Amino acid sequence: MTSLALLSTLVLFVVSTTQVLAQSCPCGYKDSSGNVWREAIVSTFTQDAGALAAVNADWIIAPDLQVQSGTATANIQYTTANVFEYQDALGLKASAYDNSGSVKCAEIFTNRADILYGSFRMQAQVPSVPGVVFGENFIQQLISRRTEDPATPGFFTYISGTQEQDIEFLSSDTNYYQQVHYTNQPGQLSSGDPDPDAAKDIEVPGADFTTFGVHRIDWLPSSTTYSYSGNTDSGTPISSTTTITKNVPTTPSEFIINVWSNGDPTWSQGPPTADAIATLHYANLYFNSTSFSAASFNSACSAAGNVAPCSV
Repeated sequence: MTSLALLSTLVLFVVSTTQVLAQSCPCGYKDSSGNVWREAIVSTFTQDAGALAAVNADWIIAPDLQVQSGTATANIQYTTANVFEYQDALGLKASAYDNSGSVKCAEIFTNRADILYGSFRMQAQVPSVPGVVFGENFIQQLISRRTEDPATPGFFTYISGTQEQDIEFLSSDTNYYQQVHYTNQPGQLSSGDPDPDAAKDIEVPGADFTTFGVHRIDWLPSSTTYSYSGNTDSGTPISSTTTITKNVPTTPSEFIINVWSNGDPTWSQGPPTADAIATLHYANLYFNSTSFSAASFNSACSAAGNVAPCSV
């Protein structure tokens, strides 16, 4: 079998697996807070088919150049080569800076931009090389993001500068291994000062984000709850939860995970002098969308015999 044929077979296997999961939960996915979500994207990057097969099933690898301004010292060049199979999981890499004017970085985003509310989880290991941002985000204005936004960070949703939710880890923070930045954008007041009601810098004593832990966003109409669960060095379970009720996005979104640096001394710092790699075991998204209405969902659930929703 040729490599192209093999890749096609693997992608079809992952898509088929995702469809089976959806069919087995026709009445949705019930989270730990009792919310029931109609749809899911379950990406297991440790599967036998390989991390990139999971990426190709539901995500797009960003290839774009983001020209920087202000206090940044380098541009951001997202490159497909920096999203790769790594330690039997998914690696996202910001490459050691080569003084070319751009830092080679990594980003994946969902091939859907119709996500509206849900529970989103990522099991990941953050980079330890100084000078990068790793995170997840929700973004709600795709045209703005692709043409104007200077550098959307980490594990997030995004549409514009006022419709975005971020979890960000800064590897140049002194306590980078247990500090995380949660923001419902905009995270600043009109004065330029941080908005304490929309941006929270959280330290989790005893945590080590450079080991695998679960980072989570629960996005509801009235609030965004950010949380972490993992273990201390001694193996004791540890968790942290922060809720932000200001600037909660209200528009459909895509979901983004990335690692980047632009050398900005006020945020990412760097650029990195060595490769900085974030490692992901999974990204599981349970959500509603503007494409699958409550009425359609209820009809499908009824046709399936109103079975219990899957617990997630």
